[in-house]
Amino acid sequence: MEYDWRDLPFAPRWVKLSVWLFLGGIILSLIWVVGIEPQHAQWQRVNQQEQPLKAQYRKLAHEVAGLPDVEAQLNALNQQYNQLIAQLPEEEELAELLAGISDVGGRHQLNFDTLAWRPRRQGQWLDAIPIDIVLHGQYRDIGAFSADIAAMTRLVSLQNFTLTRDQASPADDLRLSVSATTYRYTGPDGRR
Repeated sequence: MEYDWRDLPFAPRWVKLSVWLFLGGIILSLIWVVGIEPQHAQWQRVNQQEQPLKAQYRKLAHEVAGLPDVEAQLNALNQQYNQLIAQLPEEEELAELLAGISDVGGRHQLNFDTLAWRPRRQGQWLDAIPIDIVLHGQYRDIGAFSADIAAMTRLVSLQNFTLTRDQASPADDLRLSVSATTYRYTGPDGRR
């Protein structure tokens, strides 16, 4: 059977419906291919990028939330750093430091055999300035001397202790040989 499209209005309902369904399918297919499919592909690409972006957002939100804590910690570290730098002697204070060590020993009835600077060891930020100390006296006085050195306002570290009985002394004196080190801040360019 041959149909003329001009006879379509007079065709049975099932034919009209079939033609309209066929034409609607073609139109919907064209709409899908031309308009929806590119948008759907773009939506899928964006959807795949969503999870990493959410994870990055959570990470950044966590970092931003912790930023006040980091700033407070940085301020506390800077304050501690400045306090430590203030404990290091200036060049002109080094002689006073040696005199202070001598005074502490004198207060505790200790006799110095040696109290002298050793050659300075230069570092990138700090110069280490070693001091040789050899003294003799009573055990409790040596302990009190060490405690007072640790309590000085200027930073002095004591290491390499050698404590022996002093054979030359008639009393129960002990002989202490110790290396003390103080540090001088020179800064990154070698100057304070």
